Amino acid sequence: MTFAAPAQARKVALIIGNSNYEYTGQLPNAGNDATLIASAARDAGFEDVVVGNNLGVDGFRAALREFRQKADGADVAMVYFAGHGIEGSGKNWLIPTDAKLEAALDLPYESIDLDLVMQSLSGAQVRIAVLDACRNNPFGRTWNSGSRAVTRGLVGVEADDVLVIYAAAPGQTASDGEEGNNSPFAESLARRLPEPDVPVQLLGGLVRDDVLSITDGQQRPFISASITGTPVYLVRENTGVLVAGASTAQLTLSGRSVRVTDVTIETIKLTGFFGQPDNLFIEFSDGSRFPEGKGDSFRVKKGDVWEPKGDFVFESDASFQVMEFDDIGGHDLIGLVQLAQTAGVHTVTLNGDRSEYKVTYRLVAAFE
Repeated sequence: MTFAAPAQARKVALIIGNSNYEYTGQLPNAGNDATLIASAARDAGFEDVVVGNNLGVDGFRAALREFRQKADGADVAMVYFAGHGIEGSGKNWLIPTDAKLEAALDLPYESIDLDLVMQSLSGAQVRIAVLDACRNNPFGRTWNSGSRAVTRGLVGVEADDVLVIYAAAPGQTASDGEEGNNSPFAESLARRLPEPDVPVQLLGGLVRDDVLSITDGQQRPFISASITGTPVYLVRENTGVLVAGASTAQLTLSGRSVRVTDVTIETIKLTGFFGQPDNLFIEFSDGSRFPEGKGDSFRVKKGDVWEPKGDFVFESDASFQVMEFDDIGGHDLIGLVQLAQTAGVHTVTLNGDRSEYKVTYRLVAAFE
């Protein structure tokens, strides 16, 4: 998959905020959140930003149909929804303002299946769905308990080639924020979206860490991602071409094979609330990892320094991710290091999953 240069990339966004519900509780800040995110998207270089507030089912469907045409062929397409979102019969539904939902069987007729949102993004190269919609389900109280509907939160979803960011983990609900302001999730997303030199692959993790901090751990955003490992940036701070200098340290390595050596990873702050050791491993953009064993990792405590032994040879546009095994058998992304374009020693600070690491590495031409 190829991507246009940042200055040429075409980015489109559909932003929906549903506050004024006719048959259930109001969400005063959903419209405010939509306004905030629309502004942030424009700051992030989205040329075509469509905003729809207080959409009924017909208006919601029409907006998605129109947006699908805009997204077709785009480099980046994003849908953001703030409003009521619920799970029923194992699927996620976004709720229009005119939905009555007297029974779970009404969901396909009065609500928007999340699959329809995914279809509206399908023509873009990079697809982002952001759901600030994990509020409580005010309709479920009247539904038959055998309907397999739930009263809190959304269910997780796995979608290929899409980054999905939920305001809260499956089964949790998300704060609407104090009336007249914005939700904690929207505040973080608005700050992170136009932040320069942040790969899309890290966007959800940064927002998650922000919200965990803002809510004292009460709300944990959830990320489902199945997209390219090549870093994709919405905003680049420095887009100029690096010029080779006289010294070896300034040698431009663009387009050449490079050797990564002398890697050190210093633990500044640990993952989690209780200071347990982290179990780290490195995953390279060519699919390899260190340590090589699938379940192998290096155990570190605060203040520890990990020095992976060995040299690693890659193309100059390679990257590597510092990963951490979590306590439920999966793994979390601490951060991504995009290799520099000049030889020498480079240091990067990674902030992910409520932790902080300082990564230092030396970059030289592969056959020096």
